[in-house]
Amino acid sequence: MAKKTSLLPSPAQLHLYRQVDSRLPELVVQVADHEAQREYHYALAGMISSGVLFLSVVGGFVYLVMNDHSKAAAGLLGAGVLGLIHAILRARLRSKS
Repeated sequence: MAKKTSLLPSPAQLHLYRQVDSRLPELVVQVADHEAQREYHYALAGMISSGVLFLSVVGGFVYLVMNDHSKAAAGLLGAGVLGLIHAILRARLRSKS
């Protein structure tokens, strides 16, 4: 799949679309706007869920440390943080390709 440089076609393409149907450029802009909103909401949901996961791991770590389970706490924090880092890197690498 070719990498997109813009959500919208060039003005010349929009002009050609207008020659086919006068409403077509407006529809193309609406579709591009809808796609941008969907991508934004998807990214926002990912960031919120990552934040909740991070706070849960840190909360679990603090709880285990306060109850004298330091080895389990270290395992939870290590596995949680490494899992989160792995997910972030995997998402970054997918978006670049």
